[in-house]
Amino acid sequence: MITATRTCHTASCTTDVPEVLEKEGLCLSHYMEEGFQKLAAAQDAVHGGQKVDRQTLEWLLAQVDFAVEMLAQEGTKWDADQRSSLLELLLGVANLHEHARQSAVPGRH
Repeated sequence: MITATRTCHTASCTTDVPEVLEKEGLCLSHYMEEGFQKLAAAQDAVHGGQKVDRQTLEWLLAQVDFAVEMLAQEGTKWDADQRSSLLELLLGVANLHEHARQSAVPGRH
């Protein structure tokens, strides 16, 4: 169920927080913004030849589950931009994971 319970705790945002994001206290837009920031930092690390720290990688992989659940819920009222953002995050995490996997195999870059 996607019932709004309060407003986003981000400064000057008055958007309702969906029940599913109540623990984070963020509206979907700000939650996704945080996800994209973490994804970008992880991509920069991987492309720079560094490893992504375990906590960040686990958080990003959890976002895959979150996005799939949100997209699969019947009766949710996500608009086209929100659905697009969820799909973009899914694709970004998948690409990061694949790039990191290929970088870990000797002789493949």
